[in-house]
Amino acid sequence: MKKLIMILSFVILLTGCQITEIKDNNIDNIVDSVIKNKVNIANTYFEGYKYYLPRGIKLLNKTDYNAKLSYKNNLIYIYVDAVSYYHKTNVEIKLNKDSYYSKEFDYNDKKGYIEIDKLKDSYFVGMYYNYAKVETYVKEEDLNDTIIQVGCILSSIKFNDSVLESIVGENILDYKEENFNLFDTKKNSNFLEYVEEFDTYDDTKVESDEDTIETDLYE
Repeated sequence: MKKLIMILSFVILLTGCQITEIKDNNIDNIVDSVIKNKVNIANTYFEGYKYYLPRGIKLLNKTDYNAKLSYKNNLIYIYVDAVSYYHKTNVEIKLNKDSYYSKEFDYNDKKGYIEIDKLKDSYFVGMYYNYAKVETYVKEEDLNDTIIQVGCILSSIKFNDSVLESIVGENILDYKEENFNLFDTKKNSNFLEYVEEFDTYDDTKVESDEDTIETDLYE
């Protein structure tokens, strides 16, 4: 309990995530508080969208709408589904009832889910919200903190409609989303393999510093 309070205090102080009080370390309470959290700041910018990376999370590289992050020696993969956002595509979610933990939620008219599978020496975490999906493998001691961090990222995503109009438009068939099933919540989904296959982005060209100045494109 004390450890969780310290984690939450650290997150609030250093990341700007205004998380409501969590009475215990129950995953339900953590997920509810994180999803209801509204993050209005950003420090990582791409064409058509931006999001906030909490302190301690590093952007390693990016290809198309896929990005690889690092946190506590764990790799986190994120896919921002700007195409579905642009076309306001409804999300069909199918959770695995045999998972260690699974929960579907709908907040501010945005559907999402989190699914956790317990493996031999780690946990697989898949989380979707705000037209973006995160997948990662973490150790038990990093599980709650990782949920908080990725929840902050997903809650902070903000799209630029005018930019997406020029990028996406009616060219939905030109995109690569058919290469993997974004909403396959199983731990053996090919999302992680897809990211690794296209993992050749030069991260020196990506801005992810907390001092990045926000442009008026998103106002």
